[in-house]
Amino acid sequence: MPLIPRERRTPAARAYAGHSLPERCTKLMINQRGRRWARIALAAVTGGALALAAAAPAAAEDPATGVAKAVPGTSVKLLLDGKVKRTSALAIEIDGKRVPAFCIDYHTNVAIDGTYQEGTWDESQVKNLAKVQWVLTHGHPNADPAALLSAAGAVVPAGTNEQESLNLLYFGTQTAVWHFSDGIVLGDWAAGRGLISKPKYDVIKKVHDYLVGNATDQPEPKAELSIDPTTATATVGEKAGPFTVKGPAGEITLVVTGGTAVDAEGAPVATASNGGQFWLTAEGAGEVSVTASAADSVSYGRVFLYTGRKAAQKLILGGSTGATVTATAAATFTEAPSPQPSSPQPEPTTPEPTPSTPTDSPSPEPSPSTPEESPSSPAPSTSPASNDGGLPLTGAPIITAIAAGLVLLIAGAVTVLVLRRRRVHFTA
Repeated sequence: MPLIPRERRTPAARAYAGHSLPERCTKLMINQRGRRWARIALAAVTGGALALAAAAPAAAEDPATGVAKAVPGTSVKLLLDGKVKRTSALAIEIDGKRVPAFCIDYHTNVAIDGTYQEGTWDESQVKNLAKVQWVLTHGHPNADPAALLSAAGAVVPAGTNEQESLNLLYFGTQTAVWHFSDGIVLGDWAAGRGLISKPKYDVIKKVHDYLVGNATDQPEPKAELSIDPTTATATVGEKAGPFTVKGPAGEITLVVTGGTAVDAEGAPVATASNGGQFWLTAEGAGEVSVTASAADSVSYGRVFLYTGRKAAQKLILGGSTGATVTATAAATFTEAPSPQPSSPQPEPTTPEPTPSTPTDSPSPEPSPSTPEESPSSPAPSTSPASNDGGLPLTGAPIITAIAAGLVLLIAGAVTVLVLRRRRVHFTA
């Protein structure tokens, strides 16, 4: 083969110019193999990155913001912690809509017309918000006014208009909130203190006492809606679940396709609440899906914190607003396995009696005329027989097996050498 001048060789050829032909081929194969593995590794890394990106959760929406507002015409004087205090109802204006709000920071002034941003309970560092959530759920404005008055045993004085009646329910709820957030005590009505009239004050006090006396811990509402778990399995006739709903406060609607949503006792349900549970059932094999929806993602129980530099009163939303949020889940139902017929048991058989050796027939004693064997005169022996009484075992088969093994070992070594020489010759 004619030699190619060095300056006309490719970079790869120049890299291998100082090696013999077998060495060049071997290095070239290693180089090509390395590039192939590098491509495989790059594809694996790229695929993993794409998988991680697909599995990453969707980014949460920005927290809601609003402006604190005082509600005109709502000012009242109450006896709070032994002192007469004038207070007014509050609201937060979110996207042009005024939503009732409550103070959860009694000793700090509110920043009227200041910008507030939605936060979490932990961020607020306000205590007993789990009980405040119950107060908001069963107090104003979320409870039916007539039902709240009835539960509290309160009667609105005659001649009180609707707006004044709602104000009384508001302050009954606000003073109950202060009881848990700040430990504020609502005192009894006293003459000569400039308080509102006793009949109206009694409505506030009774609503306050009812809400404080019955409050239990409730979960923090969320701005997004989820169902946990998203999938489940069960057999027909059983309940799949439980599924736990987490989302905004208030009523969460359940729409089921292919089956029914039920409670723990098996009764059908069409709604749920934050932290509530439901199960899915089906009449036949297949999939049952459920879609949960909440009309107002920014719900009561969400805290709002002042965004300015100075300290300002912390607020908690009393009403709900915002977009509708949804979540889905599904359950797969399979047919229950049919019972297998039991195989017939074989009839018991009576074992035949085994003849026994009579015990009353003594073994014959050796005859005196039979000479006893002397230990000094052993009987002639042969090679030891196998356990089954076959041919005697000798050393010949062992020698044959060893020789055959050596032959196979040598043949295998020769084969390996031949294959290696052929591979090297083929590679070169």
